[in-house]
Amino acid sequence: MNGWLGRFGLFLEKTVFPVSRFLLFIGQFALVMMVILTVVDVCLRYVFNRPILGSYELTEFMMAVLVFSTIGYTMAVKGHVVVDLVFAKLPQRARDILECITSLIAFILFAIVAWRNAVQASTAWGRNDVTAELFIPISPFILFVSIGIAVLSLVLFTQFIQSLAKAIKG
Repeated sequence: MNGWLGRFGLFLEKTVFPVSRFLLFIGQFALVMMVILTVVDVCLRYVFNRPILGSYELTEFMMAVLVFSTIGYTMAVKGHVVVDLVFAKLPQRARDILECITSLIAFILFAIVAWRNAVQASTAWGRNDVTAELFIPISPFILFVSIGIAVLSLVLFTQFIQSLAKAIKG
């Protein structure tokens, strides 16, 4: 079983991680655009007393894109902060089992969050929700948040399968 499970985990990794890397590039682009917008807005505000209309709304949307496009990649490369005071003192088998359990719980929770965000995007689409100043539709950004969290969920599922294969092998 471990051989099959390990191969399945590797297949998932080769499928899901490139998607998270693609979203990372979208996040990097959003960050650059946010910096440019902020610099231009500040210059126009203080030099010409003419700020960019709706720059706050645009920055909010770009922040959502930035955060939720990079969260899956961060989890894929294990770039998040880990505090393992107790975890490091456990035997390797216990660590593998705990990693398996936490990956599964996190996968389930984030899959639910992604689903509920997709439902919220659908609701916002049906109500034609827009921003107050620029009248930009909100639903595509809520849907993007859902996609980012769904990719995070798939990364967590991949890590669950890989840690399960390790726990069974150990």
